[in-house]
Amino acid sequence: MTDAEFAARVLQSPVPVLVDVWAAWCQPCVTLKPVMQRLAESYSGRATVLTLDADTNLEMVTAFDVRALPTVLLFDRGALVARQSGAQSLATYVALLDGQLAARSAGQAPQAIAPTTPAPAVLPTDSPAVREARELAAAGTPTVLFKHSATCSISISVKREYDAFVRQHPDIPTRLVVVQQERPLSNALADVLQVRHESPQALVVRDGQVLWHASHHRITAERMAAAVVAASRTL
Repeated sequence: MTDAEFAARVLQSPVPVLVDVWAAWCQPCVTLKPVMQRLAESYSGRATVLTLDADTNLEMVTAFDVRALPTVLLFDRGALVARQSGAQSLATYVALLDGQLAARSAGQAPQAIAPTTPAPAVLPTDSPAVREARELAAAGTPTVLFKHSATCSISISVKREYDAFVRQHPDIPTRLVVVQQERPLSNALADVLQVRHESPQALVVRDGQVLWHASHHRITAERMAAAVVAASRTL
C-alpha cells in the first residue's frame, strides 16, 4: 500500500485493517513478514492486512507518529484503535483483531486511541533552553540543527546522513539535539522556530528564520548541503 491509497484502502475499508509499517533494512520487520502473511490468510474476509514501506510513504509515517519499526496499526471504520511497536508474537495481533471484531459484533463504535506524542511543557521565557534556542535561531550564517531520537530506529538510520554531512562540511555550523537528553531545548526550538517537532528532524536556520526543514528519510546529506547553499545565496 502507498500513501496515495491509504484513505481508500484503510480509512474507508468496511472491515478492520491491520497495517504493518516496515522497512527493508529493518531485520525485525523481515522476521514479522510471515506472521503478517499468516494473519492475512486467517482473517481473509473478516479483516485486511496491509504493509506500508516507511521509507517511501512518509506522509502516513508522519501523520501517525511512527517512531520505531516495525509498528503495527489497527484501524476500524476510519479510526486508529490500536498500535504495537516492535515485532510481537502472532498471539498479540490475533488478540487485537479478535477484540476489535468482537466489539463490532456487539455494536460498539470504534474507540480511537490518543496520540502517542505528549504535549510539550511550557518553558519559562528566560530558561537556558529558550535562550539557546533563540541564539541558534539568530545565527548570522546558515546553521544546521538536527533533532535525533536515540531510541527510534528511523532516527538512528537517518543520523548517518547527518554524520556524513558533518564530515563533508566541517566548516558549516551544526547543532545535534538528542531529544531524550535535551527535551527542553527540543521543545524550545519548536516554539521559537514555530515548526512542529518531529524526530528525526533537520532544519537550516539563519537570522531568526527557518529556511528549510525536513523529517524522517527526507533528510539526506545531499539535501542538507543544498539547503545551506541556497540559504547562503540570500546573504
